[in-house]
Amino acid sequence: MGSQRQLKILLLFDLSVPIPREEYDQYLKTDDWRNEAHVMKVLRGLGHEVELLGIHDDIEVLFSTVRENRPDLVFNLSEAFNKDRKFEPHIASVLELLQLPYTGAGPEALRICKDKGLTKKILSYHRVQVPKFVVARKSHPLRSLRGFTFPAFIKPLCLEASEGIAQLSFADNEKDTLERVRFINERLEVDAIVEEYIDGRELYVGVMGNERLTAFPPRELFFRQVPEGEPKFATFKAKWNDEYRKKWGINSGSAGPLDSALSEKITETSKKIYRLLQLKGYGRIDLRLRPNGDVVFIEANPNPSIATDDDFPKSAEKAGVPYPELLTKMINLAGV
Repeated sequence: MGSQRQLKILLLFDLSVPIPREEYDQYLKTDDWRNEAHVMKVLRGLGHEVELLGIHDDIEVLFSTVRENRPDLVFNLSEAFNKDRKFEPHIASVLELLQLPYTGAGPEALRICKDKGLTKKILSYHRVQVPKFVVARKSHPLRSLRGFTFPAFIKPLCLEASEGIAQLSFADNEKDTLERVRFINERLEVDAIVEEYIDGRELYVGVMGNERLTAFPPRELFFRQVPEGEPKFATFKAKWNDEYRKKWGINSGSAGPLDSALSEKITETSKKIYRLLQLKGYGRIDLRLRPNGDVVFIEANPNPSIATDDDFPKSAEKAGVPYPELLTKMINLAGV
C-alpha cells in the first residue's frame, strides 16, 4: 500500500454554518457528517495524527491552522465555501499556493466538472458519446428547441447531488421542457442544461490514479419498483429520501451482468474520460448504457463521497481493496 509512516493530517471539510471546534464531536455522530467520521476514524486507526478543520466563510481559519501546526497532508473533503459550491476549486488552489499536498482532484478538474455543458463539449470533441444538449443561460432565456430530440432531461448546469432534479425534469415536448428551464432559471436562479434523455441502465464507475489508472467494478442504480416503461432517473428525493427510495426500490449495488467485451468498453471509456477531464487521485464517472450497448457519458464526479457505504468504497471493496487500504492509496497518490 506504499508508505505507512505516521503523518500529520489536516482533515478539511466545509460547514454550512460556523461551528466551534469543540462541538465537532457531537456532529460527528450525525448522518450529515458520516463522511468525515468514517475517514477520521480509519486514518487514526492507521496511526496518523488527524486534526479536523471545518471552514464556512473565513479562509483565515485555514491559514492560522497551517501556521500553528503545518500538516504533512490535507485530506480534502471540502466542497464549498460560504455554502457556495462554485468556490470548491478555489479551496484546492489555496492548498496549492500554501504548497500543501492534498488528496483528490486539482482546481482545473474541479472547475471543468462543475460545468456539465463544458464537460460534454470536451468529451464530444474527443469522440466520447454524450447526450445531445443545449445550455440555457438565465441571462439569455431559451425561447425554442427547434430540432431537439425528445424526450428531454432538464437539470441545473452546475449544481450537484441531484439538486434541482424532480419528476418534472423529464419532458417529452418543447412546452414542458421550456417550463422546466424557466423554473430552474427563475426559481433556482441558475443556468440549466437540456439533454436528450438516455434510456438505459445507469452505471457508476470508480477510477483511481494519476498516471496509471485503475477502474473498479461498476455499480448500478436500480429502480426495482418503478413500472416498466416509466422513465428512471435519480431525483433529489430518490437520492436523499429513504422512504421514497424504499417505496420505489431505488438503490445502488454491484452492476448486473455485463459481457466481457462490454465490461472492457466501460472500463476504457471511464479511464479516457478521467484523463480528458484532468482528474487525479480518485473520481466517479456516471454513465448510461443503452440497450444496444452504447456507453453514454452523463457526469463526472471529482472527489465523490467516500463514507464506507458509498458507491466508491463499495466498488473498491468489490475489487479487493478494503477501506483502510483505499484511504492509504489516496494519501500516496497525493505524493506524500
